[in-house]
Amino acid sequence: MKVKNQYVITNCVDKYSVERDSWKRVSPLPLQLACHAAVTVNSKLYVIGGWTPQMDLPDEEPDRLSNKLLRYDPSQDQWTERAPMKYSKYRFSTAVLNSEIYVLGGIGCIGQDKGQVRKCLDAVEIYNPDGDFWREGPPMPTPLLSLRSNSTSAGAVDGKLYVCGGFHGADRHEVICKEVLELDPWENQWNVVAVNVLMHDSYDVCLVARMNPRDLIPPPADLAEEDGGR
Repeated sequence: MKVKNQYVITNCVDKYSVERDSWKRVSPLPLQLACHAAVTVNSKLYVIGGWTPQMDLPDEEPDRLSNKLLRYDPSQDQWTERAPMKYSKYRFSTAVLNSEIYVLGGIGCIGQDKGQVRKCLDAVEIYNPDGDFWREGPPMPTPLLSLRSNSTSAGAVDGKLYVCGGFHGADRHEVICKEVLELDPWENQWNVVAVNVLMHDSYDVCLVARMNPRDLIPPPADLAEEDGGR
């Protein structure tokens, strides 16, 4: 746990059991982290980007952004570091499409953050968990960042990815985007599918699709908790 500027940054991780309506402390992150993103793919949890506290820097100096990708295996209660992103970043959106992780926009810099200039990004980075590698996706029409540092404005429905709103710019004069963007991975291009959508500066996005119960499968056996929650 580290304290800076009157806030606390930790590496704590807690797991919630829906069946037991209870929380359990599990293995901590390898580093203290804030404003990161988390998604699940194939029964694994992935924590992406964010920023880490730099206690040796003056308070007026910005903390360092992260380009790390951390994978949690609940069956082993273990974290492992995977291939890093091209950009160190935060305030980006994430979504899972076709079992791959999409990281969209944000504020960041190329490579490991060593204090270089940061900018608002139009970059799309796509992670393949099976091969443990990143590839570049089609850039968004304009640079975008999430409306809040801990929110996401993207999701996937029916084989396509959607980004809802966001901010143009990375300062106090940020302009709210009122568009909904759609990415078809087969066409590999972005389309504007809605304009003048009512947006504000504090929301999260959840996309829902109709599902056939026959498409649902039971959770894998290695996710079943041991008797008594041990």
